[in-house]
Amino acid sequence: QAQASQTVCEPAHSAGIVYSGVRLFHGMRGCMPFLGRHVRFFVSVFACWCASAVDAAQGALRETLRIGLSSNARGKRSALLSAAVAAPEASAAAAPSGAAEAAVPPAPGPATEASAGELITPLPNDTISTEYWSKVDAAIYFAGRVTKPPSSFNDPVPTPTPEPWKKVFQASESVIVVDTPLSQANLNNWELATPMPPNAVKAPAEQTHRSMSVVPYDMQIGARIMYGLSEKNTETPPPSQAIVDETFVAQCPMLMFSNQLAVRAPRCGNPYGEWADPSTDRVVLRWKPTEQGGLYFGVDSSVSGQGSVTFADFTESFSINRYIFDLYNCLKVKRYIVEEAIVKVDQMAAKAYTTSLDHDLSGTKEAIFYEYTIKHPNGSAVAKTTLFRMDQDMVNFTWFSDSESPIGKLIAVATRTGHWKRDQWRQCTENPRGWDLTFTDAANFNTAASVQDLRVAAAAVLNMMAYRDEAVGKDGFQHVGEGALYWSFLSVIFTLLIISVCFILATVVCSKKGLDKKMKRFCFRLEQVLLPKRATKIRQPVLHPTY
Repeated sequence: QAQASQTVCEPAHSAGIVYSGVRLFHGMRGCMPFLGRHVRFFVSVFACWCASAVDAAQGALRETLRIGLSSNARGKRSALLSAAVAAPEASAAAAPSGAAEAAVPPAPGPATEASAGELITPLPNDTISTEYWSKVDAAIYFAGRVTKPPSSFNDPVPTPTPEPWKKVFQASESVIVVDTPLSQANLNNWELATPMPPNAVKAPAEQTHRSMSVVPYDMQIGARIMYGLSEKNTETPPPSQAIVDETFVAQCPMLMFSNQLAVRAPRCGNPYGEWADPSTDRVVLRWKPTEQGGLYFGVDSSVSGQGSVTFADFTESFSINRYIFDLYNCLKVKRYIVEEAIVKVDQMAAKAYTTSLDHDLSGTKEAIFYEYTIKHPNGSAVAKTTLFRMDQDMVNFTWFSDSESPIGKLIAVATRTGHWKRDQWRQCTENPRGWDLTFTDAANFNTAASVQDLRVAAAAVLNMMAYRDEAVGKDGFQHVGEGALYWSFLSVIFTLLIISVCFILATVVCSKKGLDKKMKRFCFRLEQVLLPKRATKIRQPVLHPTY
């Protein structure tokens, strides 16, 4: 019967009251054993009916509360927002320099409302009030007041740590001086007893707190002697290499360009070529060839004109078996060394650029390849071009790799603009001809937009390559500037030869006319007059028996 009563009461969904009814049934069963089976059944039915009535009453009360909460939901949201803003402000005021995140109040949303009560649901016209945003701004301002600012270059330089011996002889304590010169003068000053006007300017008070050394005299001397003999700390922390490089290159002009650059030749009567931004056609830099076979790079000036301010110089160094170029900045300081290598292949297809791919071998002929290596002034390689063939339309610049991989990370890709060869890019066409240089993310450098920037060095090498390609011969060698180099070499030889001949002639003339003896006597007399004389009598030092 107990099982039957529990089965009947299951639709009531009130396990607590059913459990109480069963307990009541078992109590009655124990206290009144004389009751029959039918009486116990009716008691169980009555208990289930009571549970159903209680469940119905609870459902009606729950519906009433839901209607009341829905009507007052907006008032409760305002109260919750005020509490959410006030609580972080109190916690931020209690923390001395804590987390700034704790001071910012959370925006009212489903999470905030669900924490207060699951019956609150957002309404269609719910908006964040202006008062809430003002309190958020105030919380952010307060967090900014207590948050430590990040470090920058404008911060004061930290003081160096004093040396151990310096701490010894600088040990002192603060004392109050009573008998100061001003206090002694005030003893006879009768004007101090006279009251001053209310708007009178008072004299500044004398400083009575002074620092007095606590080190004895003999210890002071010993500490200073040891301090003079010991190693000193640096007065300021040494700057990083990046700061030194930026300070050095800041004396020269700097270029501003994006990840693309167009190198164009002098055309249409303009003596200067240009580096331009392909997207905006803005001239970044101007260049022109020099008489020695090099290149001059300059930037425009509103005072002196186009290309008048020196940016860099590309000059060729004299060498017997190699082609070497030096890239200088505006201060005539060498920043990079560029070496050109020429490779000759006896048999290769007409338009083949590599032997790793299949190509037509029926029409093979001689092929010339070039390669440029960019080096630091100490001789270490930093970047290079791929091995490209004469009249090739694309050249890649990569980082120099010492590992097993022959090709490093890609820095830039240069592509030929238009169909031209040799010096045809100087023709005055509607669309300018030249080379377009596209840089990758691997070309980032610390000293941006200066000669030391690898992007600028790559563009200068590309410009030199295109300029030297104008006068390339059938043998693949460029003969630009060779006359100037040979003349400079011969001029040095002629100068040394003339100086040697003049010296020999002067020696022969002096020996024949007896001028050598006269010059000898003149030099000895000059020595007696100008140089210090030796003392005739040397005084012996006093010999003390003891010291």
